[in-house]
Amino acid sequence: MFKREALKWLATGALAGSMAMAGVANAQPASPATQDVVRIGTLSDYAPFEYKDASGQLKGMEIELAHAMCKHMQTRCEFVTMDFDALIPALRAKKIDAVLAQMSITDERKKAVDFTDLFTLAPVQWVAKTGSGITDNPETLRGKTVGIYSGSNHETYLKKRLPTAKSGIRVKTYPSQDPIWLDMEAGRVQATLTDTTVAHDWLAKTGKAKGFELVGKPIDDVAMFGEGTGIAVRKGDPLRTRFNTAIKQVLTDGTFAAENKKVFPFSIAPAVK
Repeated sequence: MFKREALKWLATGALAGSMAMAGVANAQPASPATQDVVRIGTLSDYAPFEYKDASGQLKGMEIELAHAMCKHMQTRCEFVTMDFDALIPALRAKKIDAVLAQMSITDERKKAVDFTDLFTLAPVQWVAKTGSGITDNPETLRGKTVGIYSGSNHETYLKKRLPTAKSGIRVKTYPSQDPIWLDMEAGRVQATLTDTTVAHDWLAKTGKAKGFELVGKPIDDVAMFGEGTGIAVRKGDPLRTRFNTAIKQVLTDGTFAAENKKVFPFSIAPAVK
């Protein structure tokens, strides 16, 4: 009885062991369904960084880079689009896990969220009609109407540096940049202050043919515009470290440079730490 039971136990154990070894040998990497998910808050109307194509698919330089970074992080990205001024409230309310939307790193925003290392450089400049006389000198904007993206640091700059009551500048805010371009073409606004990267995209596609250009010099105001853009996460979230590693990876392996080249004739990459 003991021998038969012992032999039975040994045979069963050997079978189980061989099955376990076979399972290890045939094990596959975790499927996307078993990976963690990072919900990235972004825009859908800020070409060439984020926009929807004719089929409604979310595209753009930052979207492609996000896919690459999530691959390095071995996570699955889900994009949640919303208005720019809703992004930080949504992040703090845990509706999303990160913000990737050309968000400039400023001291004011650092009070509410943590930022990764620099992700892109984004100089700020005025856009107006060629020959309009508008420059970076505020006096040239007196009596003019300017279109500004609501919730952006460009709006903050106007409120703090060029208060309308004193400057004589009329400000019209918009929920996105696209309708500003349309109103500029129609003559309803005479200028806009925006990132040169976004302005370059519109000028190359539409603006230059209709007589618009970058005017004046880029505005050097780190307190208002920060040193560049980064990815925002909640205070103390270790996701920041994971993104920093992924940012360094795409900056050094050629991924960032390849996406950059598709849309700009100049580099917007920060120096790698």
